[in-house]
Amino acid sequence: MPTLTLAELCALFAQSTGRPSSAREYRGVLGAFTRFAHAEGVTSPAAVDPTLLARYQIELLQLAPSTRHHRLLLLRQFLRFAESSRLCPPGLSTAIRLQPLPAHHPAPAISLPEQSRLIAAAPDARSRLLVWLLLGSGARISELLACNLSSFQEGLLQLTGKTGTRSVLLSHRLCSVLEEHIWRAVSGGARRSDPLFRSRQGRLSDRRARELLAQCCLLAELPPLSPHDLRHAACSRWLRAGIPLVVVSQTLGHSRPSVTLDHYASATALDMERGLASDPLDAVVPRDLDDPTGPRERAQAPISRGRL
Repeated sequence: MPTLTLAELCALFAQSTGRPSSAREYRGVLGAFTRFAHAEGVTSPAAVDPTLLARYQIELLQLAPSTRHHRLLLLRQFLRFAESSRLCPPGLSTAIRLQPLPAHHPAPAISLPEQSRLIAAAPDARSRLLVWLLLGSGARISELLACNLSSFQEGLLQLTGKTGTRSVLLSHRLCSVLEEHIWRAVSGGARRSDPLFRSRQGRLSDRRARELLAQCCLLAELPPLSPHDLRHAACSRWLRAGIPLVVVSQTLGHSRPSVTLDHYASATALDMERGLASDPLDAVVPRDLDDPTGPRERAQAPISRGRL
């Protein structure tokens, strides 16, 4: 392999991830490390040393623990890649120290009546569909804005995200609203390859979508919500409705169900009370045992001393 600069090696590693969203994420994280190294006079992978890495980790102390942990984790993966390619000194990845993250306590999701109020408060059909889809599919805003009119077929919305492409089954009412939106767009001359959410410039931007959501929150008299808040609300709603964890995890596009539990399955005292109150053990224990005199009488009965 020809000699590469640190920036070129970082770009090569980001491209090797195979997914556009992951490549963008790696380029952003490793770009920050490259700029720090350049400011320290280091432009070659071979010049990276434990002292530089220690100073960089001190630089990251100003960030939130989860952000710092994420950046260092990606940097360690890059260093292992560089070590295996023999473009940097061996053992550098061990200089990255990952501190345990504090316990994660996600903020409670907005209530079901608030979700309904948010959808109803939308001032136009496009905003209403955007909010309804965020709540009804649990999609990331980037996944939803990347959809075309052809992404919805036979009740399934095809989304492409961090873990690849997945098909999400929508409710009957949401399907009807989405079908009407697509029919009107096609009747107006749109092609199936056109964006699902259009703007004057073409595809609706992330910034404009967040502005529309903020407007809906204001009209619904709710505090400002992010698209990710609506994704969290969808997950919490599904789990509380008894939908299996593995189904919820696949719908959200998580790599494994444990990710869903770690970040979304926050149990409230009311959830725990309802869960324990409906314990299925009650359904199988004989009803005659509810008589308070029965257990005492059985306890006073002589105990057989035969073989147990």
